[in-house]
Amino acid sequence: MKLVKVSIITKIIVSLIVATTVPFIISNYLSYQITGNSIKRQLVELNQNSMSITMSALQSYFHELSLLGLTYFSDPELVRLLSEKKPQNPAESVYIEHRLEKIYANYSEIGAVSYKSALTNKQFNIRNHYNEIVIIPDFKNHEMSDAHSELKQPFQVTLNNREPRLRVNKPFIDIYTREVIGLTTFDVKPLQIKNFLTSLTTSEQGPVYLFIGNNLELLYTTADEKDSTELSLSKGVKQPTQQETAQKTREPWQIELYQRLHAPQLSTDKGEIQTTEGSYVYFNKTDENGLIMTIVKFIPRTLINKARNSALGKTLLIQAVSIIFISILATLISYYMLRRIKIMFQHIKQLQMGNFQLKSRPVQKTPDELDLLDIRLHEMAGELDELWNKQYRHQLELSQARLKMLQAQINPHFLYNTLQSIATLAIKSKAHDVSDRLADFAAMFRYSMDIENEEVSLEEEIEHIQHYMVLQQGRYKQRLQFELEYSDEASRVLVPKMTLQPLVENSIIHGLERGNGQIHIVVNIALTKHSLLIEVIDNGKGFTDQQIEQVKAGFIEQVVVVSEKRGIGLSNVLKRLMLYYGNEFTWSISSEPYKKTIVALSLPIESSREGQADEVINRR
Repeated sequence: MKLVKVSIITKIIVSLIVATTVPFIISNYLSYQITGNSIKRQLVELNQNSMSITMSALQSYFHELSLLGLTYFSDPELVRLLSEKKPQNPAESVYIEHRLEKIYANYSEIGAVSYKSALTNKQFNIRNHYNEIVIIPDFKNHEMSDAHSELKQPFQVTLNNREPRLRVNKPFIDIYTREVIGLTTFDVKPLQIKNFLTSLTTSEQGPVYLFIGNNLELLYTTADEKDSTELSLSKGVKQPTQQETAQKTREPWQIELYQRLHAPQLSTDKGEIQTTEGSYVYFNKTDENGLIMTIVKFIPRTLINKARNSALGKTLLIQAVSIIFISILATLISYYMLRRIKIMFQHIKQLQMGNFQLKSRPVQKTPDELDLLDIRLHEMAGELDELWNKQYRHQLELSQARLKMLQAQINPHFLYNTLQSIATLAIKSKAHDVSDRLADFAAMFRYSMDIENEEVSLEEEIEHIQHYMVLQQGRYKQRLQFELEYSDEASRVLVPKMTLQPLVENSIIHGLERGNGQIHIVVNIALTKHSLLIEVIDNGKGFTDQQIEQVKAGFIEQVVVVSEKRGIGLSNVLKRLMLYYGNEFTWSISSEPYKKTIVALSLPIESSREGQADEVINRR
């Protein structure tokens, strides 16, 4: 209830804030979700593109390491010594070790280097102070034994002091017989690999992983040392079944990655693995030598949330400023509108107090709805003032008419009794004509003085006009002729009192007294289904066109004019019937002077009025 009673300015402000805030909340939620997905998609695409570049650099580096074994052919003496089937003497062994040391001198990340001859089963070791010596088993029929089949792989991951290393196995092949005559094995610290993967790492993003081979052997990761060691151990420790051991120690995302890379229908070069903590973006590629490398980068969900929270914060700031601006603007507009409404409310109070002279404000060139409402209020005040004045004049005229009527009604019984006394004297004196005229006049007097009934039957009106015409014919004799035609059904219709006499009186005054001294008046009354038609026809002076227009103008003015000489007149009768029947009442005047003048009235009737006529007659 309190919300209903608050001012309109508060309602407008609250409504605008609600109408603005609700769409903002919905749009913020949708924008938050869409922005998060968009940022995530952009991060995935950006990282995959960076992985592709890093992958190309890693493949070039691995290819470079693989080609180190081919540099032996640049030294013919070294090739000759390594191709001999007899064991080398000490000097030759020193030469071989010296040349190998020189070949690998430019690669500080390479640790122990071992060369095993398949012809002499002699092993040469250099840089053995860095790492433990790699023991290469004897070749048997120029083939590697099954127990050391991993040495057949060109690249593999090993652990040295719990640190993952890349082991490169490069066979030395005779260019003539294409037989393997030796094997070079060396371990590589992931120093250069770290430099390549550093470009993919930022302080805010997650770790990067580099796997090689089909079994996803972890070579390097930027994760914490503890996590890196655990992952390395899970890949490097030899178990009876290495693949099963790796599957057991892998994390869920690694298992899914393994399944994707090995399932034909899911195998893709790049993709994304979603977890509750974030997304793992991977890029897989196989080089021309068959080396499979997989780079995986973790994008934490907190990074995505931080980015979209930042965007949401900026959006909320802009929206908050917008809401404040809208509230201020709504306050100003509401105050301006409310002030104008209060002025109109004061004007309405003035109208209630009877003060119709309202102070008007200048009209704008382009008025709005409130300006139009104010204009209509002033117009209404002017019309009310005019109507009030008309009503006041009407009441004044009505009071004067009632006063005159009261003056005329002074002791009507005395006048009526006096007339009866005179009629009695006339009968005693055998003046029957005088007695009849007095009787007609007394009937007219009694009918006119009955102010209680404003509605009478047409039969009573006809009796009254007959009394009136008897008196007038007694006055004008043969100069006045009168005919009356009506049906019995029409006589029961209720009509306003004093409807016929003013019309006939108007014909006598204007057609006979102001005419050529003779007149024939005919009153025709006909009843139709929906109206009562009355025609008053005479051959008197009639009306000119100007007089007809004056009658119409007087009818439109709706002002009753009282004339002491002419009575209520034709215009007053028409206006009285218009007030009684409304717009359904119609009338017309047609005139040919001294030939035929017709005043026609059409009075609408109702079925209830016909039934009420008998009751009125019975009461009388």
